[in-house]
Amino acid sequence: MFAAILSTTILPVDGNYNVKTVTGVAREEVLNGLNGVAHYIGHPDTKAITEGLGAVPAPTKLFKGLAIGEQAVCLPIKQGLSSRAAEGFTVHQAIEEINTLDVRVITRLAD
Repeated sequence: MFAAILSTTILPVDGNYNVKTVTGVAREEVLNGLNGVAHYIGHPDTKAITEGLGAVPAPTKLFKGLAIGEQAVCLPIKQGLSSRAAEGFTVHQAIEEINTLDVRVITRLAD
């Protein structure tokens, strides 16, 4: 089970991490394993998609990080689909389906 679901790669604790984008069957396995996992996602569309997969809101908005051996999933908008490059900052963007999002797994490794 994952420790958290995030909207992007967030590493508030120093350490060694492995960050990997998953695709294909591995992606589906991750998405099917999100039931009951706490999420820290504020973007309304991404939040709705995540909760539709069974995730639950975290009790706080502050993600405190991963312990060694723990994993988190992040669901960022796929590169090239956001308006950040053109606008220079993030603006609200409608996300209609899970295929608009990448699926990355963050694992905290031993120091």
